[in-house]
Amino acid sequence: MKAFNNSKYPVFEADQVLSQKHLNSVVSYLEEQDRLSRTGLLGMGIVCGLEISHPQPNQIKIGCGTAVTSLGYEINWEEKLFTFYHNLELSANFLGANYSKEPFLEPILKYGSKYSPFKNAIELLEPTTTELVKVAIPNGFFNDKVVVFILETALIDEKNCVNTNCDDKGKRLEFTVRPLVINNSDIAPLLLSGFDIKKASQKLVTPRYNVPFKNLVTGQQVLDGFKNWYDDAFLTTLSNQINAIYNTNKNVLKSTSDFTTLNNCKTQLTQTINANKDKLQIQYVCDWIGDIVSAYNEIVDFENQNPTFCCFDESLFPFHIILGNIAIENNFRTPFVKTGNTDKEILLRNKLNILFERLVLLIKSWSITDTVIRITPTIYGKTPLSKKSIPYYYSNFLDLNKKWNPDKTIKNKSNEILSYQSEKPNYTDLQWVKKPLLYDLEPYNFLRIEGHIGKNYLEVLTELSSLKDTYNLPFKTIALNAVDYVGKEVDITKHQGDWSDLEVDYDLARKKVYNITEFVINWITSNKAQIVTQTFMTEATITSLKNILNEVKTLLTEDLSEFLPNYKSFYEIFKNLNVLFLFHRFCLLWNKTDLTVLVEDLIDHLDQINELFLEDSFTVLFDEAVKRWNNDFKDLFLSTFLQKNKGMEHHAGVSVGGTFILVYTDTSIFKPQQIPPKYLVLLDTIKSYTDGFTFGTVEQTKTIKEDLTKSVLYKKTKFSHADSYDEAALKDCKNQTENIKANLIKVAQQNMANNYPVHLQEFFLSNITTLFQFEPLVLAENNAPQKVVLADFFLPYIQNPEGNNINIIIGNTETKVGDFEKADFNNDDFNT
Repeated sequence: MKAFNNSKYPVFEADQVLSQKHLNSVVSYLEEQDRLSRTGLLGMGIVCGLEISHPQPNQIKIGCGTAVTSLGYEINWEEKLFTFYHNLELSANFLGANYSKEPFLEPILKYGSKYSPFKNAIELLEPTTTELVKVAIPNGFFNDKVVVFILETALIDEKNCVNTNCDDKGKRLEFTVRPLVINNSDIAPLLLSGFDIKKASQKLVTPRYNVPFKNLVTGQQVLDGFKNWYDDAFLTTLSNQINAIYNTNKNVLKSTSDFTTLNNCKTQLTQTINANKDKLQIQYVCDWIGDIVSAYNEIVDFENQNPTFCCFDESLFPFHIILGNIAIENNFRTPFVKTGNTDKEILLRNKLNILFERLVLLIKSWSITDTVIRITPTIYGKTPLSKKSIPYYYSNFLDLNKKWNPDKTIKNKSNEILSYQSEKPNYTDLQWVKKPLLYDLEPYNFLRIEGHIGKNYLEVLTELSSLKDTYNLPFKTIALNAVDYVGKEVDITKHQGDWSDLEVDYDLARKKVYNITEFVINWITSNKAQIVTQTFMTEATITSLKNILNEVKTLLTEDLSEFLPNYKSFYEIFKNLNVLFLFHRFCLLWNKTDLTVLVEDLIDHLDQINELFLEDSFTVLFDEAVKRWNNDFKDLFLSTFLQKNKGMEHHAGVSVGGTFILVYTDTSIFKPQQIPPKYLVLLDTIKSYTDGFTFGTVEQTKTIKEDLTKSVLYKKTKFSHADSYDEAALKDCKNQTENIKANLIKVAQQNMANNYPVHLQEFFLSNITTLFQFEPLVLAENNAPQKVVLADFFLPYIQNPEGNNINIIIGNTETKVGDFEKADFNNDDFNT
C-alpha cells in the first residue's frame, strides 16, 4: 500500500499561522496510519459474518459482520432484511471526484473510476424504505446475480449561504455502504484475482482398483485393470486442479523454482502411461499417479493455503466487498487474506514452496531401475504423503528426499525418511533408516514390498519367506494363478497334499491285481502243453496273453501320484482287457456240451481277473483323488480366491497382519491331452489280440462280439464326450434365450429404478446380462508372461487355508433356564 504522507507530519508551534493544508495533512496522516494498520498488520477481505440467507424466495438477509477493503476501510454492518430494490446511479462525485484542491485525497479518490462500469446499478431496499420508486423482489431474482457492498465515497461542499453570510464552511468526506446486485456475467472486474480458493482447492479421491467388482480370471485381465484404473477424464481433472492450485498460490512461491510443469502436467502423465501401459510395471505407474494425487491433496490441506500479503496491491478491491450468492457453486465471495511477514509466515511459505517443488519432482521422475526385493515399513491410511516412505520408482530419489517432508527439510532431518533406496550412497548415515526392519516397527502399520514384479513367482515366494522369517514380519504370502481353468484338466501331479490313506488303498488294489495276474500267468505257463494239445489256445496266443498281462502289471506304478495322471489311459486298457477275457470265456464255452477239468480251471482263472474289473477299485480311488484335487486346486486360482475373499486392494505392499497376494500366470499346470506311447502300444496289442477271435461266420462273429462288448458295464466312469447337435434347434434356442433375457432385464430395470442408486443399477444389470448369456463370453487371449509375478495385492486380514474367515456373531437371544423336573427321570438317573 502506498501512503501519500506517511513519512512526515507537521509539528505546530506557538503563535503559528495555520492553514487548511496543515490541518488536512495531520488528519490525512492519522487516517492513513489507521488504514495501513488494518491492512498491513491484520489483513483484508471479509473478516467475519456478512452471511447471505433467503428467509423467503423473494427476500434476502445480510447478516452482521465486518470487512476491510484493500484500501483499509473498515465496513461494519448490522443485520438487515431486504424485500425491495430500485435502480441506482452511482454519484459522479464518487466515480470522478475532483480532488485538485485536495491533493492529499488523490491516493484514495482516484480508485472511484474503477467502478464506472457499474454506474447504473441495482440497490437493495429494506421493507421500511421511504423510496417512492421501488420494486418488490420477485422469486428467482438472485439466481444469476451476486450481492456486492460498494463503499460509495463522496467529497461534499459544506458551503451554505444564509441571508448575506456566505462564509466557506469547508468540505466533508462521506461514506455510504450500498448493497448492490450485479449480474454474474459482469462481476469479473471486481473479483480478487488469484484467490478463488474455494474453487481451486477441491480435494481429489482416487478410484479403487476393479470397483465395481468384476471377477478377474486371466493375468491379462489383471494388467488391463491397471491400464483402465485412471481414465482420461480423471487425468484431465487432476491436471486442471494442479494448474488451478498452482495459479492460486504462485504469487507467494519462490521465483527461483521451476514450476512450469504444473501448467499442464497431463502431457507428462500421458507420456509415462503410454510408455509403460504394455509393461509389467504398469501397476507402479498407477501407484505414481496415486502419489501425485496425495501430494496435491496435501497442498490443499496445508494450513497456510490462503497466501499472505506483505507488499500488496491496494487497488484489488478499494471500495467494495463481494458477499456472493449462495445459490451457485462458486459464489465469488471475497476471502480474508492475512498480511504479515513474520518468521512463522515465512516458514509456512517455505513449506508450501517445498510441497510444490516435491509435486514437480514426482511428476518428472518416474523410473524403475532396481530389481532387488526389499521390504520398507510405512504408514497406511489417512496420512499425508510426507509422513510415508518414499517408493522405489523414482529416479531422482536423492533430490526427492530433500523435498519429501517439508518439516524434516526445514529441520535438516531428511536423512530420517525411510525409502527403498535408503541403503544407497549419500542417502543417510542412520542405521535405523538403512535397515529399518531391525528396529521398532510399532510406528508403522504397513510394509511396502517392492522389486519383485517380473521375477519368477516361486523365487519371489522363497525370498519373501526368507525375509519374513529373518525379520519376524507379521504377514502371510500367497501366490495365485491367473488363468482360466474352466474346461481344462489340471495336472494332478501338481498336488502337494497328503494322500497317505489313498496310498494304502491303492497299494492293496495294485498288489491284488499283481498277485492274481501273476497266478494266472504261472498257471497258464505250467499247463501250457495241455492247453495247446487240447487246442484251447495256440502257443503264440499264450505267449501274447502272458506278455499283455505282464505289461499291465508295469502300468501299476508303486507311487499313486505317478499312476493318477495316466489313469484314463490305464482304464481304457483295463476295459479292453475285460472284453478280451469275456471273448476267451465265450470261446471256451462256444458249441461245447461237456467241459473238461482243464477248461473249467481256465474259465475260473479268467473269471478271477474279470472280478477285478467288476470291483473297479482303481476308479473309486481316482474319483476320490479327483474330488480332493478339485477342492484344492481351485483355491490356487485368482478367480476362485476373489469369490471367497472380498476386499482385495493394491497399495504395493501389505498391511501388518494382512495377506500379501502375488498374481502370476502358469498354463503349464494343465495336463496335456495325450496318451503315453507305451499305453498306445499295449492298447493296439490288446485290440489285435481280440480281433483274432472268430465265432462262426463273419456276421456271427460281429454280432457276438458286439453283444459281449455291450455287456461290459462302466457305471463308475465319469468320462464325457461332445454330443452333436441340430444347428437349427440351437439357433432357435438362442433366439428364445435372448428374448427371455431382454424381458427379464426390462423387469429388473423397472424394479430397481426407485430402489437403488444409478451405480448399483448398472452393476446389477451388467451382471444379469452376463449371467443370461446363451453362449459363454470368450475371454480375451491371455498374453501375460508365464510364471512371473504380474502384480501384487493385499488383504487387510490373514486369509486361512479354507478361504473362510472366522465371523463372530453377537446375538441378543437370552439363555433359557432348562426345564428339569424329577418326574422326567427315574431313580437310577440320580444315582450316578
